[in-house]
Amino acid sequence: MSALVAIIAVFIISTLGVLAGLVYFLRQRMRQAPKPRRAKPVRRKKGANDTAEPEPEPEPLPLKQGRSRLISASSLAEAEAANTAPAPALIQPATPEPEPEPAPRAPQPERFSPLAAAARQAVVFRQYFPPQLGAESRSFFGGTPFVPGTLEWPRASETGKPLHFILQVDLAAVPAEARLGLLPESGVLAVFLDLQWGAGDAFRVVWQQGYEGMPWRELAAPVDLTAAYGDEAAYIWPWALTPEHGTPLLPRWPFEPVRIDVPELPEDFEEETGSPPSWSGNDEIAQALLAAQGPQAENFPEPLSPQDFLSADGETLTQPWPGFPQDWLAIQTTSAALVRAADRAARSPRASLYPDLDEAGRAAQIAKVREEAQAWFDHALGNPALAPIAPPVRTAFWDWFAGHKPLAQLVAPDAAQAAIETTLHASPQEAAHFPPEITARVAHRHALAHIYAGRIHAPTPDRMLAPFSDVQGEEQDIARTHLLLLELSSNEGIGHRFGEGVYQFWITPEDLADRRFEAVVRTRAAY
Repeated sequence: MSALVAIIAVFIISTLGVLAGLVYFLRQRMRQAPKPRRAKPVRRKKGANDTAEPEPEPEPLPLKQGRSRLISASSLAEAEAANTAPAPALIQPATPEPEPEPAPRAPQPERFSPLAAAARQAVVFRQYFPPQLGAESRSFFGGTPFVPGTLEWPRASETGKPLHFILQVDLAAVPAEARLGLLPESGVLAVFLDLQWGAGDAFRVVWQQGYEGMPWRELAAPVDLTAAYGDEAAYIWPWALTPEHGTPLLPRWPFEPVRIDVPELPEDFEEETGSPPSWSGNDEIAQALLAAQGPQAENFPEPLSPQDFLSADGETLTQPWPGFPQDWLAIQTTSAALVRAADRAARSPRASLYPDLDEAGRAAQIAKVREEAQAWFDHALGNPALAPIAPPVRTAFWDWFAGHKPLAQLVAPDAAQAAIETTLHASPQEAAHFPPEITARVAHRHALAHIYAGRIHAPTPDRMLAPFSDVQGEEQDIARTHLLLLELSSNEGIGHRFGEGVYQFWITPEDLADRRFEAVVRTRAAY
């Protein structure tokens, strides 16, 4: 029994000791700052779609007011002194310097377009008239080529026949700005065509390069070069009555390449019209051609007319100047004109031609005129063309010619004009034998432009690196990719009879820059 009591007493004492220790532990914990309690996690509620809502952020506990037990007395004094000191001035950040504005970019030059540049210019050919004034020119129509070095006369690739020489341009004489940076700066550009009508479209454009010190020489025409225009020669040359009287060489007329400005069209011209700009014979172009011709263009006298060959009383024909006809070529040319006039009168008789004769008598008179004119033609043909005429022969010829006034008056202006031109191109030095006032009456046929009766007359000129003539509308496609290297029109004054149209020679800017003139393309169009 005593043992049991002892055990219970020990148990009770032990329990009391444990409780006392626990109470002491709790009292010490109570004296320390309470620690923030951890927020209980929020349980997610499931909705209809079983999507959990996001857990809310725990609210921050309020900061405890008062001093911290961890701050010493000295530190606290320093802190309180700092709190009572004036606040330091705020340091303003330095104002950044404004960045300099970028300098404006210099305008970039437009990309050079040879096609666009060629549409704003033209290299035209100002002829020397009388031609002896430009005898040293290396640019000319007709005759035979005069080139640096050696050149084999071009021939048609299909037939092997030699081609006819049309013109050459001394490229050194072309103004530098007109070359568009593509045309060679030296040498000669020569053009050859097959002038046998209906024979085909054979042609050659040849660049004969020259070097400083290289000798120039004139090419001799091949012996097998046929007459220009073939069977049509009698209708082309004023001195010819049959194809046998024709010539393989065209008349030689020197010229100077001159650049003119072409009025610039709006930038959207091609977009609006659907075609590249073409040549326009407007007033601005006429003024530019007139300026290129020079001051003499404003002082051209009127062309020769039938009235210039009438006496004061109007009853007889008089010589246009005392020395006419000046040579046998002039007699041949004038006689040929009268033969052709008689043939036209025989085909289409007119009572007004010989009003005093009946139909049979009129026909007989026309036949008589033709027979006598043919005789004079044959006689002149048997003499040297440029041999001077003795005064008795000149008087006899003019008396005969004037005796057939009804027909002679009709052909006299053209006959005298042709006689002057044929002599001048065959022998330029003969110009000294013509009165200046007479040659001035013919000069308009060789001018880029002239003023007559208060108006500017400016036919479409031959030209290089220029807008094209839009003849049939077929040239527009090729003009989009090719430069107009050269365009030639008919011109009776220099023997160019190309029909009612133009020859156009085209080349791409790339081929021109690489001197590939064998790549030139030719088109031919008629109005």
